[in-house]
Amino acid sequence: MKGHLASWPRGWGAVPGLIVRLLAALAGGICLFAVWLTAVLSRMPRPPVPPSFAVTLTAPFVAAAGFALGLLAGERLTRRRRTRFGEAYLWALAGSMAGTLLMFPFGGMMAGFGMLGLGPAALLVREVLLLRD
Repeated sequence: MKGHLASWPRGWGAVPGLIVRLLAALAGGICLFAVWLTAVLSRMPRPPVPPSFAVTLTAPFVAAAGFALGLLAGERLTRRRRTRFGEAYLWALAGSMAGTLLMFPFGGMMAGFGMLGLGPAALLVREVLLLRD
């Protein structure tokens, strides 16, 4: 097999566990984002007005916690190394904040999609870097 993945210690055998960990991280982030969204929508005045930028900036902190908790759960499922919560949280927060800031000019819903896309993407980068070691 040619390419970089074949030269890694576990090669292609590491990919299924990686997918499980990332899906678990995404599920955790979606769950905590849904809790955040429910809390924000329940506190909004009637008729609904779009949340302010300051309120929107709180979402990446909550979703990053969900991504980190999901990654930790995925590591337990795949019986892989134990990551500390803070390390996973910082990677997820960096991706979530970048997605929110990049997509907020296009609307609040797009900010959520950016956050839910780049949060796990940052964890993917982290996992690939750890697989190479």
